[in-house]
Amino acid sequence: MTRLFRYALTGALAVSFAPMAQAHGFVSVLQILDDMVNTPYECADYDPATDSCSGVSLMYSEEGILYNTNWFALPNPGGAPWVFEAFSEYELNMGWGCPPYDSTGPGISYSSGGQPELGAAYAQQLQAQVATNYDPFEPCAGYYPVAPGVYDVEFRHGNGDLADRPRIRVQFFASPKSVRP
Repeated sequence: MTRLFRYALTGALAVSFAPMAQAHGFVSVLQILDDMVNTPYECADYDPATDSCSGVSLMYSEEGILYNTNWFALPNPGGAPWVFEAFSEYELNMGWGCPPYDSTGPGISYSSGGQPELGAAYAQQLQAQVATNYDPFEPCAGYYPVAPGVYDVEFRHGNGDLADRPRIRVQFFASPKSVRP
């Protein structure tokens, strides 16, 4: 009986993710990882004038799980922006990166910048806020090529409906860029 339920659940998930997999121009996250092996740092909203990003990610896959480390900055009224590191796990569903349903959100820690003691305290506050407000049905992310090494990332729910979240443009680099608030 349990095995039958598991097969039925797997079939239902495959059907619900089918509209996402059929999107025109879509490239699987695993294909992105293969294609960008020499340029593994994903930069969101690259600004060539400052050679910086609004966020930098490094992702790898192991035994069907996607592991992502992301660096982002927040303004610091007392000086240099704080840089934080967030660690997340994702599941691969029809080529899309999706948060696991049993997730409590990313782990967040202070990385650099600003006043370190305040940055560490701020990271704890961010972590508590994320844990309290995390939606276990966060949308999945899918990649659409724009140019070599450049992709638009689209967000969809498990049923294939577009999420109320704008696309972001990402570009891949061989080394990490600095992050800006």
